[in-house]
Amino acid sequence: MKLFLRSHLSLIFVTTIQGIFVCVYYWFLGFQELDHLFYVFMIQVITIGIYLIYRWIQDIKLYRWLQKSNDDELYVTQLGKSVLAESIYERQSVLTELYENNLQQVKKDLNERVTFTNQWVHQMKTPLSVIHLMIQDNDEALFQAIRKELYRLEDGLKTVLYSSRLSMFEKDYSIEKIPLQNFMNEIIMENKRLFIQYKIFPRKYFPKDKLCVYSDKKWLQFVIGQIISNAVKYSANKSDTLNIKIEKQEECILLEIKDFGVGIPSQDIRRVFEPYFTGVNGRLYHESTGMGLYLVKEIMGKLQHEIELQSEIGQSTTFKIYFKEYVSSNKH
Repeated sequence: MKLFLRSHLSLIFVTTIQGIFVCVYYWFLGFQELDHLFYVFMIQVITIGIYLIYRWIQDIKLYRWLQKSNDDELYVTQLGKSVLAESIYERQSVLTELYENNLQQVKKDLNERVTFTNQWVHQMKTPLSVIHLMIQDNDEALFQAIRKELYRLEDGLKTVLYSSRLSMFEKDYSIEKIPLQNFMNEIIMENKRLFIQYKIFPRKYFPKDKLCVYSDKKWLQFVIGQIISNAVKYSANKSDTLNIKIEKQEECILLEIKDFGVGIPSQDIRRVFEPYFTGVNGRLYHESTGMGLYLVKEIMGKLQHEIELQSEIGQSTTFKIYFKEYVSSNKH
């Protein structure tokens, strides 16, 4: 109603001025009785009132639509019977159709890009695997350096693959029960070459009880792989130990990965999860793309797992992942 009155304020003002002018005109003509003047003025007030009521009935849907706070509504219903309402409705329908067509085109382009990226990454994995086989029996320094560069290539390909898939996460995940101890043993074995390459020994602190968490195995494997990769790279030549601990707490299961490497400067901790942020360590060691921990944070958010980072410069860095949905072997 307020919007309607504001849009007709000029009409009400002009009508009021006109009424006063007519009354003054009749006064000078000799019609100086207040009853006559009041009658003429009220005729104008009633006329403009009837007109405003008619317009309100005609355009009530239009004004209610304009005052809606929900800007995400895509489809527009019939807005009224007036010429203005019908014109706005027709224009909005055209814009809606154009928006839908553009949206579908963007989705199609995105799907094609993700498909191409997936195929390209898988094609690149084949020659890398062949190179690994070709040099697996050679332990000279040259081949050790080649293995290190191969690992960097594989790590980069994983980052590209999961970065492209992240935009379609809702279509590419499946929650299942994961035996956490076995799962972590598989990840440790998968990264065995990395540990050997950087001379890091993983120490496991697992409880006797079998603990299972609910998550997406593929995405969680990538997240933990990224954390372990960073831990190993920034521990090289400083420490030979990586602690991996699983602990059952009151309301959740805690997975803790702790390295004893260079640590993260305090001014960088709050920004390490931002995209493309490399920080002091990234510039010093040239090992960071700035995307790994960003993907970790995004994936953890989508999986609804809490992640926490603690670090002391020159001492250690600890990542903690909390699983609220879990089952334990000692539960009945």
